[in-house]
Amino acid sequence: MNKDTVGMILAGGKSSRMGQDKSIKRINGKNLIELVFRRSEKQVSEMIINSNLAREHFQNLNYNALLSDCIPGSLGPMAGILTGIKWVRKNTKKKWLVCFPVDSPFFPKNLVMEFLHESKGKQVVLAESSGRLHPVFSMWNIGFELENKIEHLLKNGERKIDKISKKFKTRVVNFPDIGYDPFFNINTPEDLETANRIEKEFKIN
Repeated sequence: MNKDTVGMILAGGKSSRMGQDKSIKRINGKNLIELVFRRSEKQVSEMIINSNLAREHFQNLNYNALLSDCIPGSLGPMAGILTGIKWVRKNTKKKWLVCFPVDSPFFPKNLVMEFLHESKGKQVVLAESSGRLHPVFSMWNIGFELENKIEHLLKNGERKIDKISKKFKTRVVNFPDIGYDPFFNINTPEDLETANRIEKEFKIN
């Protein structure tokens, strides 16, 4: 656990391809929000959640704040990231916000440690695996310069994390394939079946 980081689960998506909010979908009896929360809380000092779900959906989780997007209009995960940056700056003295998407439960247990190892002189750190960028898995330096610029870009139509990150000093950290994609993303019922197989075969916890 790193004392200078706040973790945030991004669970505010529409889940249109799943047909139901993904965060309450289950892998071998455990829902996604709990799986992602348990794995991420061990790597950071505090946890917050970005979601439009009611508070009772998270009653078993020890988080510091439940946040809806600071900019309305369902602008995607970047709006959630900006929301988290604002909260961390206002409510803590932490240096970094680390983001974890609710639909990728198998991410590395050393994700934050590796991010921090590569963060010197950087404002943003992103994850990559097998030549593919996974920009929602990201770490953002807390500061007015970053916050104001992101807000300006969002309000002027830019939504993509990878494009916004290029406006800052960014490092991409590569993580190895470990028999399965550590950033496997669950979008559809078929993906959920695949996730169940991965969890059983590799005994992920």
